[in-house]
Amino acid sequence: MPDDPGYVFHYSDDTGFDCGWHREPNPHVDGKLHYQERSSAESYQYESVSFSAETPPRILWTVLDRLTDRLS
Repeated sequence: MPDDPGYVFHYSDDTGFDCGWHREPNPHVDGKLHYQERSSAESYQYESVSFSAETPPRILWTVLDRLTDRLS
């Protein structure tokens, strides 16, 4: 396993809503981990985020919890 793995959890639906949690370099935020969202064909809005979880399964559950909250 790489020492500094990247990942992307991305969601979109037929309403045009599109969001994701990405751990990769991005010129719009400091650091690698960020959330990006757009509700139509507009440009993404970006924000730096953090997770207390460190293992892949716990990160996945954190993302699913945050996505559920965002869609509620």
